Amino acid sequence: QLIATGGDDAKVKLWNTTSGFCFVTFSEHNAPVTALAFIGEGNAVVSASLDGTVRAFDLVRYRNFRTMATPTPVQLTCLAVDGQGEVVCAGALDPPEIYVWSLQTGRLLDVLAGHTGPLSSLSFSPTGASLASTSWDQTMRVWEPYESTAPKETFSVGSDALCCAYRPDGKELCVGALNGHLQLWDVENG
Repeated sequence: QLIATGGDDAKVKLWNTTSGFCFVTFSEHNAPVTALAFIGEGNAVVSASLDGTVRAFDLVRYRNFRTMATPTPVQLTCLAVDGQGEVVCAGALDPPEIYVWSLQTGRLLDVLAGHTGPLSSLSFSPTGASLASTSWDQTMRVWEPYESTAPKETFSVGSDALCCAYRPDGKELCVGALNGHLQLWDVENG
């Protein structure tokens, strides 16, 4: 069992949960690491950083096998990986855009724009191709990044939106806000 951590020291560390020891450190980022996600069955981990890159690390050979960068310098704050481990999305502070990359090729596929404040969280639906994003603009937006660069739906949260997550069956979406409220949305009926 592994735990991955990313810190202000710009390092991604892997920890053994049984022994409690760090057994590998990746030092490729040049600024604080802001988000991490395991891919698939845990054979790789991806990280986003304020240096404007998303990096993918192989957990078998312990190496950085893919680096994805934004077209212009931005600070990345959050990330999400689709269920197949093929697409990686990262959200930025300014401009508040979502960058969509192919993990296999490292190619930038699209840039999703619509938020007016820094991105705080991204979450792919476990059952489909929808991506939810939250922002300090007090909204949650639902995207279909394989079909359009415009948001499918926008929901007002009433306070800066901090995080979002789909229920494991994909039927509900939960958003946490700065005012301390959790809001649940029925995905099919809004």
